[in-house]
Amino acid sequence: MAELRRDPITRMWVVTATDHPKGPSDYLSFKPPYQLQEIEGPCPFCPGNEEETPRETFSIKQDGKSWAVRVIPNKYPFFRTEGEYDRRPEGMYDVMEAIGAHEIVIETPEHHQSLAFMESSQIRNILQAYQERLIDLEKDRRFEQFLILKNYPGLFNRHPHSHIMAMPVIPRRIDEEIWGILDYYQRKERCIFCDILREEISVRKRVITETVHFLVFAPFASRYPFETWIVPKAHRPDFHRLREEEIEDLSVAIQSLFLKFHRLLSDPPYSFTLHTSPVQERFHRPEFHWHIETRLRIGLREGFEWGTGFFVNPTPPEDAAAFLREIES
Repeated sequence: MAELRRDPITRMWVVTATDHPKGPSDYLSFKPPYQLQEIEGPCPFCPGNEEETPRETFSIKQDGKSWAVRVIPNKYPFFRTEGEYDRRPEGMYDVMEAIGAHEIVIETPEHHQSLAFMESSQIRNILQAYQERLIDLEKDRRFEQFLILKNYPGLFNRHPHSHIMAMPVIPRRIDEEIWGILDYYQRKERCIFCDILREEISVRKRVITETVHFLVFAPFASRYPFETWIVPKAHRPDFHRLREEEIEDLSVAIQSLFLKFHRLLSDPPYSFTLHTSPVQERFHRPEFHWHIETRLRIGLREGFEWGTGFFVNPTPPEDAAAFLREIES
């Protein structure tokens, strides 16, 4: 079982692996561009190797037989469903067990597929899997926050996959967003994300794509080159409450954006995360506005950022949006 340890100064929770800790030899396989080499042998995520993975918690079938998307528990999770919080002091420090859930969404049977070239119908399947799993996980009253995360290419396995995590605490990054949203709402009685959408649609300097239900744009204070947000136009605190037509529209927006990235920057590595409101009545925030944040893992200079909390972005968001708008998708 991993532990959650709280930094007493920043109040940030850190997942600390205590059951399978890594030693120096585990890091020697990191090579430029600082990604682990893919595992050797048969891919456990490919069709025919289902017995190599934990039993699936959800799947979507195609043609009534073979699977289109599978969701499985992570073999080496950050958070585990078994056990109790056991929140306790350790000297002056706060510690608790990392209770939660950590699942892998195997996004397609095709090992070398990517979001840039997937059919939007397959991306819709992935989004539906996210939605169904969050609805089910919400029933566990121990969980306060959900997070969806994808790295491309994967660090340990290049087969397209993403992560669903249910956490027993609200992480600092989400907490900061909540405080910013509430402060703005208290002063203006409006959602800050809704105001950002109105501003971006009005000036259109940073807009990349606009669909019926979503705006894809480079945020005004982008932290990374070609950082992009996908935000629903209608105020929605919870991703997993989206209607079918919104899921359909979102799949088109995602496919369009990542095809633009692929064509403009020759298939760059990226990460994206989906932020949604905390769950359960005592934590839920109707003022929250769920959204997807995407960053390309290019040109990163994280020493200054890590030491100061400032970000240095060498590509203005207006330029990034203009470059991406010119790419056909």
